[in-house]
Amino acid sequence: MLIPESLFHTFHQKPHCFEDVEVMKVEEQIAELEKDLILKERETLDVLKELETTKNIVIGLKSRLHEETSETNNMSSMSVDHVEVHYGLEICGMIGLSQSEKQISLDPKKTKANLNGSSNDLCGIQTSVKMLKMRIGEEKVLLEKTREKLASNIALVSSLEEELNQTAARLQKTKDLQSMRSEEPCNILQEIKQKNLEIEQSMQSIEAAKVELTNLASEIAQTKSSIKTAEARQLAAKKIEEAAKAAEAVALAHTKGLMISNNSIKELENSHGITISIEEYHNLTGKAREADEISRQKIETVMVQIEEANRSRSEAMMKVEDATADAKKYKKALEDALKRVEVANTGKLAVEDALRRWRSENGQKRRSGVQNTTKFKNSASHQRKDACVLDLNSSTLVTEATNYGPRPALSIGQILSMKLISPESPEEHESRIREKENEKPKVSLGLMLTRREEFLTTPQESKEGSAQKQFSVKRKKLGFVGILWAKQIKKNKRRCHLGTKAS
Repeated sequence: MLIPESLFHTFHQKPHCFEDVEVMKVEEQIAELEKDLILKERETLDVLKELETTKNIVIGLKSRLHEETSETNNMSSMSVDHVEVHYGLEICGMIGLSQSEKQISLDPKKTKANLNGSSNDLCGIQTSVKMLKMRIGEEKVLLEKTREKLASNIALVSSLEEELNQTAARLQKTKDLQSMRSEEPCNILQEIKQKNLEIEQSMQSIEAAKVELTNLASEIAQTKSSIKTAEARQLAAKKIEEAAKAAEAVALAHTKGLMISNNSIKELENSHGITISIEEYHNLTGKAREADEISRQKIETVMVQIEEANRSRSEAMMKVEDATADAKKYKKALEDALKRVEVANTGKLAVEDALRRWRSENGQKRRSGVQNTTKFKNSASHQRKDACVLDLNSSTLVTEATNYGPRPALSIGQILSMKLISPESPEEHESRIREKENEKPKVSLGLMLTRREEFLTTPQESKEGSAQKQFSVKRKKLGFVGILWAKQIKKNKRRCHLGTKAS
């Protein structure tokens, strides 16, 4: 994916439209929450003031109750004293004390009036006490309600504090995102470079694994050929063993025949009196011994060859097992490398998608800014036309236009971005671009795999292909010779025809 140079400087700008709207909304929410907090604090202060007033009222009522109870106690003690005096006077009158009847009649009336007044005062005090108790109960209910309100207000305050903390965290996150987005282009380019390096490393590991696989394949082929030779040796040893056994059987039969002949000769000598010379007897016995020794030596050599063949076969089998284990290991390494390549490619694609989205979000804003900027012509109008673009795969500048033609007018943003990207002169920039263009192209994974398949093909196919090529070359040569031969025959026929006409 290639990005024009005119849009490259958008990497160094901040995406603001949507983020500014979000920041404004968050600030409005924070202001509203602060207002709610101030209102809740005022309500809590009012409730606390009401609580203080209720406490003062309760304290005043308690003091009044205490005073009224003390007054009632004093009045009751006074009435009891009057009653005792009244009864004492009556007793004194009954006993015959010298007092006047007017004073005796006046004292009970006063005492009754005092008693009635004290009873009325007691009733009033009792009613006032009941009223105070009712007020105290109401105040308790109000206190409970105010406590509930306080608890609810405290919960609201805590929730509002949590919301404030959350909004502060969101603001911090938005600020961090803004800072991260300002640093995003450089980070994206660094990630792309890292992904390219990882892909190159994985490709190198794949190539090394392929080389090792080819070596293992050659080793396996060698071990298979050695196994085949060992099997052939074993078969030959078995045949030699069979031949040795047959020779031994022949030798035993020969020795038995000689023994039988000797016995028959002895019998004949005993019966007919025929004698054999000592030399002939020694020759016959020596021949029998030589035949036995030769058969034994052949059997020993055959057994040694069989043991060697078995050893070579076991060694070849061990080599084959080791080669198969190594092949499995290298296959696993290849699979891991391919998985790494896939992961690196997916990460690269994800980074490119993120960069494409970021560019699409900020492209319209950049275009509007570019349209409003003034353009001016470049002094070198007769130079080569270049359209510098950014290659995301190698993060280098390449040319994408014709080699000749006038250079178009550049904007201020393009010139600044060119200065940011390449501080060297335009001639050095063009020479560097030519060197990049003359570099060898990178080979893809599919081409490497096809080359591996072509390399791992059997030698028979290569021989057949070479034979077919030689045959086609010979056929072409023969065809060319045939054409020359036909032309020569036509010329000879024409000459003969002209000679006959002349005669």
